Amino acid sequence: MRLILTGLLLTACGYAAAAISPGKGYTGNDAAAKAKYDGNGEMAFVVYDSEAKVSYAKDLGLDLNAFFVSAQQENFTQLFFPIADPQWVDFLQKADISRLKWALFGVDVLGTNKPGDRRFFTTATQGTEGTIATMTNQSFGALIVANAGPSGFLDLVNTTGTHGVSGTTLDYSSNGSSFNSAEIDAKSYFGSDSPVFNENGLGRMPFTMGNDVGKSSWFYYLTRSSLTNNLANVLVDEFDNVGNDGYWGFTKVADNANSPYKGQYLLSYTLEASTPKAATALGQARINLTDFSAGFMARAYLPESTEFAGYRPSSLVMPSVTVSAVPEPASWGLMALGLLALGGRAARVRQAKRVTS
Repeated sequence: MRLILTGLLLTACGYAAAAISPGKGYTGNDAAAKAKYDGNGEMAFVVYDSEAKVSYAKDLGLDLNAFFVSAQQENFTQLFFPIADPQWVDFLQKADISRLKWALFGVDVLGTNKPGDRRFFTTATQGTEGTIATMTNQSFGALIVANAGPSGFLDLVNTTGTHGVSGTTLDYSSNGSSFNSAEIDAKSYFGSDSPVFNENGLGRMPFTMGNDVGKSSWFYYLTRSSLTNNLANVLVDEFDNVGNDGYWGFTKVADNANSPYKGQYLLSYTLEASTPKAATALGQARINLTDFSAGFMARAYLPESTEFAGYRPSSLVMPSVTVSAVPEPASWGLMALGLLALGGRAARVRQAKRVTS
């Protein structure tokens, strides 16, 4: 299941037997699936405890091509993924929640060394973002290969949990998850000491991907900068719009929070609208709600694939000196805050009328 809704809240869930596209050539007989997934990876969400040597992997149902466009619109976008399936429950039973870290990535290994052909989408540990741009094309090439690195890791994960079964044609159209343990199968386990792919790409990345629960991460797109120059640095593009940067966050929502997700673990992606901004979250919520009520953002936005056709990042988007602080993970949508505020006001007005009448 994949839902991207701009101007409104989004909740994505659902657990069916399905694999995470590793961004390779599609080998099945489904023409529609081949057109969509051939060289088009999906984004994987991982949570891990490196001391207990256990990890959790989830297919978010977001393919790189579509998310690259939909997640960088000028209007407000927010996605929510409650994490509560049986594989997650099994993972929590073996992990220490005080040591959990999370990361998110997607990969495309199909194509040549031409900039934009092979791609890597990734989160970054807060404080290491400034080193992303120091990665060389040579290191990128060693990481983004068909049968190793993030793509090879997804191949191994795809035969565990509810992702799929070894020896069968994998289905990328719905979303599965898995609990993985180094004790059972070290190659499908994600952690600091994973033998196939870990938080720093087995040393090939100058940055790390993981963050503690309760922290957020900006989101980046990496690709080669040259067809032949392996010593040059990669191109890096940060997910953003004209006025704001997009970020992922993962948190445990408090049991007493004013949120439909209270007590749950929640993954979210947020990109504020590049419109007039308010000084507070509630003020921004009212701006977003006003725009929605006026009809500017009252539908799911399904952009044409041609909008970003031929896009190639031409320069570094992130600042060269400092990286701005990432906002805290969302536990409730800005528009919902606005609706709650207006609903509360309406209730107070009704109460006042009853008192004075």
